[in-house]
Amino acid sequence: MANTWDWQAELAKAHLTQTVLGEFLGISRSQMSGLVKKMIQGEGKTATPLDEERWNKALEYIKFKQQQLQET
Repeated sequence: MANTWDWQAELAKAHLTQTVLGEFLGISRSQMSGLVKKMIQGEGKTATPLDEERWNKALEYIKFKQQQLQET
């Protein structure tokens, strides 16, 4: 993701909220917010391997939900 606006747009296309995405990943709302900040604003420079794994799962889930919506 290039910036926060792109992130919000992708969530909207999938009909997801950041909170629901965090629940899918099994993390709290504040942890999800921190992950987004670290990966978008911080460009992943301080990301741990766990952060990267969670981020990749989040992106895959967003794509999955977007595809589901396109099929209906």
